[in-house]
Amino acid sequence: MAVLSRTGRSAACVADVAGQLARWPDLVVIHTRNAVRFRTMGREIIRMPGDHTAELLLTSPVIDRWARVLAASNRVTQGHADGWVRIEIEDQTDVDMFLSLVSVALKANRETPAPPS
Repeated sequence: MAVLSRTGRSAACVADVAGQLARWPDLVVIHTRNAVRFRTMGREIIRMPGDHTAELLLTSPVIDRWARVLAASNRVTQGHADGWVRIEIEDQTDVDMFLSLVSVALKANRETPAPPS
């Protein structure tokens, strides 16, 4: 039996995504009272409150570059702070998009090495 979210829709997709992300070697999972959070290199990049939504630190440069594509998806909106986006996850297509965006976020948030002197 699927768990129902506050909206009455199944929250299984978000739970499945969290389970998949917990196995990614670059991510560290943190369970809090309000959400499942994921960090990479000491920085929080994913917040999953468990109700068909996730927030992702995609970074402002990526958001600016992909603004039209993200807006056209009708699943991505502005997040709680600069550089963050909020994504609705309701079906497998949304899951696939979110996992792809997590890969982009990991790369975008990776510290740039100092140039050789």
